[in-house]
Amino acid sequence: MGIVEGMSNEVYHSQSGISSTAVKTVYNKSLAHWKGEKRKQTSAFSMGSAVHALLLEEDRDLVIKGPKTRASKGFKELEENAEDDQVVLTEVEYHVAHRMAQETLKNETCLTALRHQNRKNEVSVFAECERTGLMLKTRPDLYIPTEGTVYDVKTTQDASPTGFAQECWKYSYDLQAAFYLYVCNLAGILVERFHFLAVEKAAPYASHMHVVSPELLANATERMHRTLAVIKDASDKEDFGTGWGEYTVLDLPKWL
Repeated sequence: MGIVEGMSNEVYHSQSGISSTAVKTVYNKSLAHWKGEKRKQTSAFSMGSAVHALLLEEDRDLVIKGPKTRASKGFKELEENAEDDQVVLTEVEYHVAHRMAQETLKNETCLTALRHQNRKNEVSVFAECERTGLMLKTRPDLYIPTEGTVYDVKTTQDASPTGFAQECWKYSYDLQAAFYLYVCNLAGILVERFHFLAVEKAAPYASHMHVVSPELLANATERMHRTLAVIKDASDKEDFGTGWGEYTVLDLPKWL
């Protein structure tokens, strides 16, 4: 399919293809977890989607303020009637999401990227892996063609240099960065840099830009390709087990 602009988030997720989430799940857990994984609409997921919408699509009315609780009849009715890309939040969540966006836009580094005149927001990208033949897909939050840079907005508990680095290792954000750049370049979007724009979920709603180093990208790219090869082999054999073996010995941790 190549590069598709204007595709809704729901339609994108309905398209076949290996995503960065699949790669991270297989790398961190197993093939079985990837095959059994289902997309869940949690409150945390909704908050993340709302902040994305407020920062990236400020000209669209995508965030809806609902009643005080998600369990109320009114909230459920709003969710049922919402359009594909609209997000319904509780009253408190709605105000917090707006505060997060407002404070982020006070950060000059973040503002420069988010309002760059040459930016492309939420473009859906599809390409065939040149090594495995797998169909890959990705949806960068933002990329700037003239700078060759992809940006991804992350809501987080800790946007500080040390805190976000720990989240990066925990959730394999480096694999995501490598995957996004690989798929974009396969599709003809020439990018070589990846930045994470981290936004804290609680007051003072601090934000910070994190630049993924070339060394980390190179390392993550190697691990990404190894994981794609595992997915390809499993798909050919139709064998999606955990691969954990018969048992594991629990031993003293290295730090004891």
